Amino acid sequence: MLAILVYGYSTGVFSSRKLEMATYDSVAFRYIGAGSHPDHDTLATFRRRFIDELAGLFVQVLEMAREMKLLKMGTVCLDGTKIHANASRHSALSHGPHRQA
Repeated sequence: MLAILVYGYSTGVFSSRKLEMATYDSVAFRYIGAGSHPDHDTLATFRRRFIDELAGLFVQVLEMAREMKLLKMGTVCLDGTKIHANASRHSALSHGPHRQA
């Protein structure tokens, strides 16, 4: 289950239900899970029970990936500026053929 969680986090699959479905749909997850399909409740309970150990483990995985030059760490900044636009959805769409005069 640990390998499924680590691989799921590294590929952006965080939900226990999505992890469960991935063990049926994804060849990679099927290989990592050795053909087993843990229930989403089992995955969630495992994650809850070992949350402290998992936190340290994920940090170690990231450090190893960085040492192996598989990961580039840096700062990501987002700008939340809102700009008023003069084009609503209704004025930007045409609902019929246009004729130019």
